[in-house]
Amino acid sequence: MLAARILLEAGAEGTRTEDTMNYIASHYGFIQNNSFVTNTVINFMLHDQSYPRIYRIKERNTNLIKISKVNSVSRKLVRDELTLEEAFNLLEKIYITTKDHPVWFKTIAGALIALSFLYLQDGMKIDIFTTLAGGAIGICITEIIKRRTPTQFIPEFFGGLTIALTVVTGHYYIPGGDLSTMLISSVMPIVPGVLITNAIQDLFGGHMMMFTTKSSEALVTSFAIGAGVSSVLIFV
Repeated sequence: MLAARILLEAGAEGTRTEDTMNYIASHYGFIQNNSFVTNTVINFMLHDQSYPRIYRIKERNTNLIKISKVNSVSRKLVRDELTLEEAFNLLEKIYITTKDHPVWFKTIAGALIALSFLYLQDGMKIDIFTTLAGGAIGICITEIIKRRTPTQFIPEFFGGLTIALTVVTGHYYIPGGDLSTMLISSVMPIVPGVLITNAIQDLFGGHMMMFTTKSSEALVTSFAIGAGVSSVLIFV
């Protein structure tokens, strides 16, 4: 349950989470274990005669380091390289000590992501500064609002709004570039790419509930970004 909690809160797909729980339980002789997860709930039974255990997931983010560490612990446990108690202690340590990246780190990463997409779209050199500023400020505002309110839509809306304002202002003072290319490049750091990828993986794995919920969440997030950008472009 702890492994599943870490995985889901770190943004792992449902099939990976269920497989991890089943993998560990089967190794200890509970072949008839049953698990069912969504992006908000974990439901697990060791065997047919046990009571189900349920845990509510209240926060979700993308942290591939946590997912990698949990996978490593589960593999070592099944290969008997760790005892059950050692594995549990490691998982607790992963949950407590492996924190999300700070806002300043994501701000720098957002700027580099935006610059990368500007290059992929054959953007002009004159657009580099505006795109860097748009990507950095956009993800910074999005992350700050996310940490203050858990509500969907609002962080991405204001992130898209900020990006559009930054890019339009930069294009006004540094003319000559392509506004569309700068906007597309700058919004890429807040686009829910991992969420969409995980939704498709759950679809291929036959986990229709997770596919539906994650697709809906990605759709709402994308709509929020579009609404924020459009709110500025209407007046341009």
